[in-house]
Formats: sequence, structure tokens, C-alpha cells
Amino acid sequence: MKKRNTKTFIIAMIALFLTVGVQAQNFQGVATYQSSRKMGEMKIGGDGISPEMQEQLMAQLKKQSQKEFTLKFNLTESVWKEVESLGGGGAPKASSGTNVRISFAGSGSNGSLYKNTAKMQHIEETEVFSKPFLVKDELKTREWELTDETKKIGNYTAYKAIFSKVSQRKMMSFSNIGGEDEEDGEMKTVSDTVNIEAWYTPEIPVSQGPDDFWGLPGLILEVNDGTTTFLCTKVVLNPEDGVKIKIPSKGKEVSKKELADITLKKSEEMMKNFKNGKGSSSFSISTGG
Repeated sequence: MKKRNTKTFIIAMIALFLTVGVQAQNFQGVATYQSSRKMGEMKIGGDGISPEMQEQLMAQLKKQSQKEFTLKFNLTESVWKEVESLGGGGAPKASSGTNVRISFAGSGSNGSLYKNTAKMQHIEETEVFSKPFLVKDELKTREWELTDETKKIGNYTAYKAIFSKVSQRKMMSFSNIGGEDEEDGEMKTVSDTVNIEAWYTPEIPVSQGPDDFWGLPGLILEVNDGTTTFLCTKVVLNPEDGVKIKIPSKGKEVSKKELADITLKKSEEMMKNFKNGKGSSSFSISTGG
């Protein structure tokens, strides 16, 4: 596989903006994406969790991994938001009568994510344990490696780009929770290497993409980080009604690091509360960027 160097990337980026031409300020669109999440060999177990409850929880996980999002964009701005669903249903109950609900951190938020590539702004509405936060920070950059590999996504020719990173997450586990030999939770830092594969099309000359992905010479139509895949299923360019980019504004203002610290603290508190139960349990908290 032939790789493109930095010079080629710069030339491609210049070409991206030149292709927009005189009417660049009016270029806008709406892209629809479907998400899917790799479940792997995940198992859910523990005291009070029946086989029927395990089945319900796995169905809940699968449903949450398959969502629809929209990306509204113009030449320098975009807003990413999950499409609201009327679905739901009750959460399964353990033998103790407690409702058990599982959710993914990150892109499953009902808030919105605003990216401004000209001002390098990242503004996101999100929730941590039902409390609203407004994350304001500098837009995260990635040193993408462009390749000459192509494929068709819908009517567009997409080019492959890759990026590798090492992220860290905190893991706390409890053994024999609530038993006579109960041990305190042990916090460990685990490092993971994440390989991201993206497919972008220069035919749509905006450096935007799903979730927090951006920085390529064309709209990212598909991206996979090894766990979650976002695939563009529809693109409408320059719609008659226009595209309104609304900047998120709700929630307590924090930085990404501050939010990660808050999430970790709240998760530790929640895990300690589980010590009133029985059995063993472990949890992972992602703090990587």
C-alpha cells in the first residue's frame, strides 16, 4: 500500500479549498450516519442476574450500539447530534428489584457537538450521571496518514486514511463485594493502542466528519476506531431550506480534562456504593483522548 507524504497532504488540503471557489461561504449540507459497535465476547453476569436478564441486557447493549446521527456542516463549522428515538422500554430488574441499565460513554449523548476548524473550537453538550456539562476546549488534531486506497461509498469515491494512538483508561475492580473477605477497590491504569481507519471524499470539500473526527481533505464518510463504526448513509448538499449551525450552550462549562476528572470521581463513588451488594464486579472508565 503506497502512502502519501506530508507534502501531498498539504497539496490536497489546498485543493480542497480551491475547489469550493467563489461561493465557498454558501457551501453547506447535512449528512446522516448509522453507528454500530463491536460487541466481541462480552458477557454479563453476577449474583441476582438471571439468564433472562443477561439476554435483556445484551439486547439493550446491541440497541444502544445502533444509532442514527446527523452532521450539519458548512465549510468551517459542523454540528453532530443523535437523532432522537421514540423507543425505550423498561430496564431489566435484578433479583433485588433494582433496575439495571447500561449505556455507552461518549457518542451516545443526547447533546450536540460543535466543531469549528477555522477557530479550532470544540464545544459539546453532554451529561455525566444526569448532570449537564458544556465542554469547551481546543479542537483535537490527529496526524492522519493518507493512502491511495479507494472504495465507493454510495455515489462517492472515498480515500483511506489511518491514525494510531495510545490511550489510557482507569480500571477499578472489587473482589467478593459484601463478603467477609471483602477487599477495597483497586485502581489500575491500562494503556490501549487504538488504530483508526477513516474514508473521506474530496468530492465534498469540507474538513469535517462524524463525532470528533475531522482534519482530512474531504468529508469523512466512514470511520472505525476498532470498536465503533460510523457509516454515512445519506448526504444532502446545499438544501433549499439552508443549514442552521446552532452552537451548544447548555450545561456547566468545563474542559475535557475537568470532565474526565469529574467522571472518574463520580464513577469511583458509584463503585464504592456497589460494595453494599454481593459478588465480584469490575468497571472500566475511559480517560484517554
